[in-house]
Amino acid sequence: METSIIIIIIGLFIFWGHFLNGIFQSKNIPDVLGLILTGILIGPVFNIVDPASFGKFGSLFSNLVLIFILFESGTELRIAEIKESFKDSAGITTLGFIVTTITIAACCMLIFNLSFITSLFIGSALGGTSSAVVVGLVRKTAVTPKTSATLIIESAETDVFTLAIPITLLHLMTSGNIEAVSVISQFVSSIVFALIIGVVGAFLWSFILNKFPRLKSTKFSTPAFLFLLYGASEYFKFSGPLTALSFGIAIGNLRYLEPKILERIIPNQRIVLPQKERDFFSEIVFLLRTFFFVFIGISIQITRTDWLFWGMIITLAVFMTRLAVVKIIVARNTPLADKTVMSYMIPKGLGAAVIATLPLQQGNKDGVIIQSICFSVILFSTLFCVLFFFLAQNGITTPFYRLIFGKDKDQDPTEDLSTQQENIQ
Repeated sequence: METSIIIIIIGLFIFWGHFLNGIFQSKNIPDVLGLILTGILIGPVFNIVDPASFGKFGSLFSNLVLIFILFESGTELRIAEIKESFKDSAGITTLGFIVTTITIAACCMLIFNLSFITSLFIGSALGGTSSAVVVGLVRKTAVTPKTSATLIIESAETDVFTLAIPITLLHLMTSGNIEAVSVISQFVSSIVFALIIGVVGAFLWSFILNKFPRLKSTKFSTPAFLFLLYGASEYFKFSGPLTALSFGIAIGNLRYLEPKILERIIPNQRIVLPQKERDFFSEIVFLLRTFFFVFIGISIQITRTDWLFWGMIITLAVFMTRLAVVKIIVARNTPLADKTVMSYMIPKGLGAAVIATLPLQQGNKDGVIIQSICFSVILFSTLFCVLFFFLAQNGITTPFYRLIFGKDKDQDPTEDLSTQQENIQ
């Protein structure tokens, strides 16, 4: 394809993204749905664009999206909200991942007669949630700050699970052996050191800004420093997404995190991004989101329609088991609107798609079916998520969720989610 045509298409995508975002604002129809469907049309349906043509750029692009979105989300989270949501986020991350993994693995064994290890690989690859989708939709819902923080933290934490465990299982599938101690130590160190890099990096950046005030007037110095931290974390096999999130949280909460011993070195302040920089940053996030979701649609490759159908069935099973997870973990006094959002906010993202391609690349005999199942679940989990978002925001599914979770004690039985949504606007 000629360069001039590519540039024209990029311009059209930007306008298309703004158009869909306008519909999102006025009709509560998520723009994610339109962007993914656009990608599917120009990719697997009409074969206008081949995902292979993106090469390594696709992986780089998905990392950039995670960096910006998680950092921006982190700066808006307050320490009080994180403390309040810690129990729920830890519980729903762990139990949610385990239940989802077991559900998908069991379905793969029953439906496709795959081996236990292969089925477990598929389940663990799809056990997490997509930060890009979760963050974008959570901001449009009428949930409490605690629930918002819980879902955002869950989406970042599960990245560790969905990387470490599938890769370990893939090693077992190819070599036939595995060291449990090394897996656990790698998993724990990935989380701990990622958080340390993010928090220490925030203090270091605060010190640098106060030593070189001119940097405060630049529009891209903070993201540039974040790139260094993210890259270092990924290079040492830690969690880059957790580093980006923890750096953003620390940047927005330095006054609460700073030890007294550092007060003389680093002024006790919160780094506040100027409004112009925030606007610039928001535009970058918008552009990246637009192309990211189109890219997800392009990347969906299904070789057989029956596998596509069974992927939809597996996805529905995952959504059903999520209801049980939310009911077990989330406190009874949590608003119905919050429980509703937590029950359907489980979209799978591009990270799972990348993991799904590894067995085929390594010549595994089940590589094709593994990739197809994962792509199918990624597609339907995102479609169902945005569909349930639309239905819940308009109060259509409120009776169902009230039947599952019970109504709020202080809520009028006739009040639905659409009313709550109007109250926050």
